[in-house]
Amino acid sequence: MPDFNRSYKNFFVALGITAVISIGGVIVWKASIVEHVATGNRSQTFTLDCDFDRFRQIMVRKNATAAIVGHSGMKLLDERVQDIALDTSMDDRPLLNAIRGRSKSELSAIKLLTVRLDDPTLEADELVLRQVADIEPGRIDVVTKSTGPAGRLESYTTTLHAEPDAQTTKVTVTVGLTVRVEVPKLFVSRADDRVQQAADDAISGQQEAMKQFIIQHADERLILPELGNQ
Repeated sequence: MPDFNRSYKNFFVALGITAVISIGGVIVWKASIVEHVATGNRSQTFTLDCDFDRFRQIMVRKNATAAIVGHSGMKLLDERVQDIALDTSMDDRPLLNAIRGRSKSELSAIKLLTVRLDDPTLEADELVLRQVADIEPGRIDVVTKSTGPAGRLESYTTTLHAEPDAQTTKVTVTVGLTVRVEVPKLFVSRADDRVQQAADDAISGQQEAMKQFIIQHADERLILPELGNQ
């Protein structure tokens, strides 16, 4: 009988040790550092109290890039035009209509932007972006993409689409970014949440920047062009 009790106790001791080892293994597995690519995406549509022709004129003649980039947690360092094309074939009075703010011309432009990153966790100071803008009488589309990784920032993309909506302008902006992180497996979801929050903040910043930029110039009688860095 004593031998049986001893064997019985040894069994549960062994079982307890196995359980502890198993739990310890799970903890170690969850605490092990992994490389993870976290993604954040956000889209927002809003209306600006400005008719589309006026909005289009402001966007073409005034430089909104620095203001919008600044509200996205970055600072514009350099802006260079790589290519530009103007099609006036659909406009019988291009100069007069341009002065009146009723241009029917189509404009396409490609810019190369260099911006400073203000987030030290990205382990990069600067990011190069390629911006493609297509501006037509009834719509504006701007796509801005990173030309390559910068530190832990694998990719960054923003888009802007604007179109007339009665006497106002409807604008849709999107932000997408991917960040390479090294975190314990237990905190992967937290890393995803942080990158998603960065996308949310960037969208909020862009929306506010756009509103303030249009308000700044909407009441000007004559929208004069501003010359940026070429």
